[in-house]
Amino acid sequence: MTRVRLALAAACAGLLLAACGGGSGGDAVSFPTVITLGKGNIFPTINNAHLALGDNRISVSIIDKDDNQVLGAAVHLRFYDLNGPKPVFSSEADAVYVPVELAYVDEQSNKETSKAGESGAYIAHARFATTGDWGVQITVTRDGRAEKPIPFRFNVIERTQEPMIGDAAPPSRQITLANVGDITQIDSSYPPRPQMHQLTVADALAAHRPIVLAFATPAFCRSRTCAPVMDTVMDPLYAKYAAQAAFIHIEPYDLGPLRQSNVQEPVRATREWALESEPWVFVIDSAGKVAAKFEGVMSLAEVEAALRAAIVPPAGGSQAAPTAAAAPSN
Repeated sequence: MTRVRLALAAACAGLLLAACGGGSGGDAVSFPTVITLGKGNIFPTINNAHLALGDNRISVSIIDKDDNQVLGAAVHLRFYDLNGPKPVFSSEADAVYVPVELAYVDEQSNKETSKAGESGAYIAHARFATTGDWGVQITVTRDGRAEKPIPFRFNVIERTQEPMIGDAAPPSRQITLANVGDITQIDSSYPPRPQMHQLTVADALAAHRPIVLAFATPAFCRSRTCAPVMDTVMDPLYAKYAAQAAFIHIEPYDLGPLRQSNVQEPVRATREWALESEPWVFVIDSAGKVAAKFEGVMSLAEVEAALRAAIVPPAGGSQAAPTAAAAPSN
């Protein structure tokens, strides 16, 4: 499972990268259905595994004609419903650039964290009212010059495989410290994070606490974004909000086969959450509903904003007080 994709996953097989030229914006925009390679200066990729009805956090990567990532540009997105005879404008947004210093835990070198270069993604939010064929016109401005807008087609499905916003969080009973003799069996972090392996998702849900749940493998993440998520998102949030929310880290794969033969065998919780990539971070409110979800590259600011919203008691109600961690169970 990898974060960066050249197209949406199987459920979004209708996605096609259009000619890197195309419409000039406004009502004249067109979305060719033929893939054209070798033209234009920049080429976009939607990183999401799936896009579905309702609100979506959309992650876009951009490469240039030399196959280098375009980092730190200004990116504007205009979304169109393509299910009728002509494109119908739906919404627009300026994407926020989220940089990341790629890194991984090198288990072959004293478990030190090794740097793996710079990367980033452009994050925007859009709401899709219908399933089917959609398009986004992407305008990239770098060094003060706007590139020709790029039309990009994608497919919107009814539901994502992973839980959607508002869904009940699956009550996973993953392996915790109580079930292993050595934390390295369930955590490839270095140093390990025992504080995030104390209770199961099911127990945290039963305690009616907000939850920040990370599926990440710092040593084996192919995109090299798992270690940064744990270091720059999960750790700072835990330090600030441990008294108000439960923090849980789950390795998405069985570490035994990974270490022995590099075989990715999803653990039970990964299957229960129907995840196809890593890393993922879910924010779950005290009612047990998924309040926000973040795939791949993410920022501390956006996850913290979602957590703060989940901690605030709902209007007219009260939030359950934090409780002691329940004993892990299977």
